[in-house]
Amino acid sequence: MTRNKQIRAVLLAALMVFSVFAGSIAFSGSAAAAADEILTDEIGDTSTETIEVNVTPESVGDSGQEDAVTVWLDTDEDGLLEDGERNVTTSFTGDVGDQQTVSVTFDADGLTDGEYEFAAAAVEGGPTIGTTTAETNKTLTLATAPQEAEDVEGAPELISAVHYSTTADGNSPVLELSFDEAIDSTDYENITVYRDEEDVTEDVVDSSGTITQTPSGQVVIPTNDLFTGDLEVNLEGVTDNGGNQVDEGLDSDFNATITVATVTIVDGNTETVNAYRGEVVALTDNSPDTAIEIESDDDQDDNEAFFRAGNTGDTSSVYTFDTSNRELERYNVSIAGGSDGKIQVRDLGLDVTVDDLTITDEDTLEGTVSANAGGRPIDVNLLDDDGDEEFEINDVTLDGQGEYDFEIDISAEDIDTGDYTVEAVDKGSGVSVESDTVTISEAAEGDADFAQNVVTDQRGDVVAIPITLSNTDVATVTIGSEDQGYAANVTVEDGNDDGEVILLWDSSKSTTDTNVGTAVFDVDDSDDDILTGSDGQTEVTTPTSDLIDAGDYDLEVRTGDTATDDNADNVGTLVLEEGGVQTVATWTAPNSESFGDLDDVTEALEDGNITQDDQIAFGDKVVVQIVASGLEGSTGAQGDETPNFFGSSYGDSYQLVINQTNPGPNRDPKTLNVTDADVIADGDNDTYFVVFNSEDIDAQREADDTGVYDLGDGADSEAAPEDDDAYQIEFKMVGEDDVDSATALVEDNSSMTAEYSNVEATHDFDADPANVTNAEAQAISGSSTVAPGSELTVRVKSDGDTQPRFLKTGTAYVQNDGTWSAEFDFSEQSVGDTFTVTVSGGVADEEEIDGNVGEPVEETTETTTTEETTTTTEETTTEETTTEETTTEETTTEATTEETTTESQTPGFGVVVALVALVAAALLAIRRD
Repeated sequence: MTRNKQIRAVLLAALMVFSVFAGSIAFSGSAAAAADEILTDEIGDTSTETIEVNVTPESVGDSGQEDAVTVWLDTDEDGLLEDGERNVTTSFTGDVGDQQTVSVTFDADGLTDGEYEFAAAAVEGGPTIGTTTAETNKTLTLATAPQEAEDVEGAPELISAVHYSTTADGNSPVLELSFDEAIDSTDYENITVYRDEEDVTEDVVDSSGTITQTPSGQVVIPTNDLFTGDLEVNLEGVTDNGGNQVDEGLDSDFNATITVATVTIVDGNTETVNAYRGEVVALTDNSPDTAIEIESDDDQDDNEAFFRAGNTGDTSSVYTFDTSNRELERYNVSIAGGSDGKIQVRDLGLDVTVDDLTITDEDTLEGTVSANAGGRPIDVNLLDDDGDEEFEINDVTLDGQGEYDFEIDISAEDIDTGDYTVEAVDKGSGVSVESDTVTISEAAEGDADFAQNVVTDQRGDVVAIPITLSNTDVATVTIGSEDQGYAANVTVEDGNDDGEVILLWDSSKSTTDTNVGTAVFDVDDSDDDILTGSDGQTEVTTPTSDLIDAGDYDLEVRTGDTATDDNADNVGTLVLEEGGVQTVATWTAPNSESFGDLDDVTEALEDGNITQDDQIAFGDKVVVQIVASGLEGSTGAQGDETPNFFGSSYGDSYQLVINQTNPGPNRDPKTLNVTDADVIADGDNDTYFVVFNSEDIDAQREADDTGVYDLGDGADSEAAPEDDDAYQIEFKMVGEDDVDSATALVEDNSSMTAEYSNVEATHDFDADPANVTNAEAQAISGSSTVAPGSELTVRVKSDGDTQPRFLKTGTAYVQNDGTWSAEFDFSEQSVGDTFTVTVSGGVADEEEIDGNVGEPVEETTETTTTEETTTTTEETTTEETTTEETTTEETTTEATTEETTTESQTPGFGVVVALVALVAAALLAIRRD
């Protein structure tokens, strides 16, 4: 293209642009002013709403038309004035360049609350539909004006009743009643509040507060607290200003349910609040006719896409959001068009379980309320099949684990048979839950019996009497009779409903007739109980003057808590035998063993750490086993405890003496102070273990020939046990002839003896020196006098010039036969290495010997033996009778032993072994010669 053509093309393009611009101006009219800004933020819903617009005249119009500004509701928000969009145009005058505010009266009648897009433009002579475009735009909020309820003909209506706090902290609780018209304020005194069908108006309503009604129809009543539960309001006698009784919105008794909102969000609160699913949330800006929106928070996965929009109403300031059917997620809240925080719905996990869904009217209903949060106050209610409360447990608290165990005594509470549920109510949130149906039926006739018809034990022992119960948990037992010289009654309770109670009767307390519920009787299972006082009949009606005699005694049992003269349910026989000493034996245990209870003794016996022995290493423990019946009551040996073995009965009713049997010439024997020993009982088996250290026990030289350690005047001289002492143990139960009959446990003396000796505690080796080969699994062994089960440490340490140096440590345990052995790996040592071996442990001193590492020895033994024996016998006899007998006997025996080669590995030195073999062969040859 030539340069001239280029210039013409540019000019042509410019001309086209200018032509279009000029055409646009001609089409829209000349602009004499400009709309700069819409100043108004909010309007109402009337036909005369004022919208203010800032405008600036820019030139003097030359068309003869007035300057004007048009405001329209831009429905589709495209900035173009279109047909059907509400609009209004207002003329104005002014100097060029001077900004001024023009007020436009806009018709907003019929519009609902919300946000709307408005546009404005200044045009000369007015707008053109489909052509005029926005010079400025703004979003305006439309809020309808609160409408006061007007008096209407007919009965007024209760629209809603809400109990909530007007503040988010819950400290401003109120009851709001919303009506469709004004209510006569003189009728406020007729408003009655019920909670769980009980009139609680005085408790709920704050008497010091003022009831307001602004606007008319919104009655707000201050309350003392935020109450939960089933709340109702009764409006009988409440009328409008025309005297019309409130009727609509109530039941036939003029009652209405109150919605309880336990969580409040107030306009301007942008925080996230937690609500347990089932709680009702109050949304408010504390003014009526407020717009509310609730929707799922999009910033979370798998939301339910929930949305709800509404308002509080003309005569209410609160909108309620029930979370019962909502998901466990966040919900955004908008109050009056603002962004007002979030609701996080959580699961309280409130649950109620009942242990047994089928019970009788004689049982106790038991169960557990649980929740995901501890320390929360709850109510527990028993509801009949109509939902009415039959029994309630109020104001209890979940423990730190979020649990509460409840019990309802069906018989004591006089609850009828039928179907029931247990309701648990979380008082903080109002969330409630019900259990599965519990069926209560009439109890069958109860029965009590003895598990054994004949119970046998020894007098002085604690007698176990097993009782079975059916369709009852209480029974009364009678032991003996007045004719038999002893009679007692005791009432027992099956506390765990297992149908069994094991009654324990201390026969050694047969003389006791006071505090018998604790001194004489007990139960084997801590869940069961002895009932005394008004709960049962527990008493000794005929005590004995001394220990109850051996013999047969009647047993009776009957259901209930009294021993009546009626026939017993069942009977049995108690056989009391004479007690006595059966066995005394000595055992030993390592000094390191500790015995705190019967379980420790049983475990040590099973592990071989208590062994029967009469040779006790000095310093180890002596365990004296006593088997004697009739002691259990006096020693308090129920179960595995013996708190009174050396108590008041010791020395009179029974005694344990340990006296030296080898005191030496002209010396008094030693007597040990056994009262310092530990005693562990196996009461069920009449067995007692007396444990003491053979060295660490006090002793005296017994000078007064009593054979008993003198704790009193010190007449005996002090002495100490030694490692060569020998002792005799005697346990004796003293008969009635030698002790006051009131304390005697047996009729005649009964005793048994045993003996033991102290021996020096030593360790020995089986070989000295200890010879091993340079191989694995080399055993070093020995024997010890310490108690079997003692743990020994065996240490092998190189000595002399042995290189490389080595140290090996092993553990050995003394066996029942006193032997011990430990294995070591010498495979990395060299032939000729030397070492020392030490063994230590238990109560013996350390022992040490030398040792050598040798090579395996190969032994070859060759023996050839040939033995040939030939025997010939010939005998000829001739007689006159011409009889000739010839006997020839030849026997040949040949024995050959083939060559045998035996290889073995023997610790030691091969040359020496070979020389020994040669000498042995030479001696054999000499002998054969």
